[in-house]
Amino acid sequence: MNNFDIRSPVFFTYLFLSLLVGVPVFFLVEKSFFIPLVVALASSFLLILIMIRVAPGAVLRSFDSIPANEKQFPRLHNALEGICVNHGLDKPDVYVIDNPRGNAAAVADKRSQAVVLTTGAIDSLNLIEIEGLLAQLIAKCIDKRLPKKTVEAFFLRLPFIGVFVDNKKYVNDVRLEDVKGAELTRYPPGVQKSLLALKDLGTEIEDAPKSTSHLWLMSPKGLNTEDTHPSTEERVSAMEEL
Repeated sequence: MNNFDIRSPVFFTYLFLSLLVGVPVFFLVEKSFFIPLVVALASSFLLILIMIRVAPGAVLRSFDSIPANEKQFPRLHNALEGICVNHGLDKPDVYVIDNPRGNAAAVADKRSQAVVLTTGAIDSLNLIEIEGLLAQLIAKCIDKRLPKKTVEAFFLRLPFIGVFVDNKKYVNDVRLEDVKGAELTRYPPGVQKSLLALKDLGTEIEDAPKSTSHLWLMSPKGLNTEDTHPSTEERVSAMEEL
């Protein structure tokens, strides 16, 4: 299970829970170290599995998003379906956030993916810009590590875990997703224009947990925050070479 690599917040949570369970059991069971160890490891593993199972839904709910109705957002669904059909990909579920800012995110579990867009982005971007934005979201969705990233976003919300690990390690993935998005649309200027349009709208999503920053197309904590995303200027400039 790749969620349990030693650099993952899931692993640190597992260690913490094992310690939390093991110490009381150790004092209750006299003259035995093996029994408390087994009880701690087994019970903590079960708890972790449950948390992993509920993590994607919890992350999606943390965005305060709602399903995007096809009748209400026909242009969005048509553009997304067009890209997916052209590349033989399953269409992800679509959600919207009632927010005038410009941003979007992708989440996934092992069975499905979902994209989340602000109404500001949907209403303000033209068709070429929307296609560029959706291509980048699809690039996130086809990343086989997206389920792991989604789970980590859930575990990083635990205060004691953030002391040991963070989501800065995925900053280079943003550059790779930009390139992949440009490949999907076969029109890099469209991706560039979408990034600039989102920047003009402002990307800050006040209610978005900081632990989910790496799931967003742009930093939800403001354009001056480059911990999890390169600057917009750097990203646009990099695509000049494509």
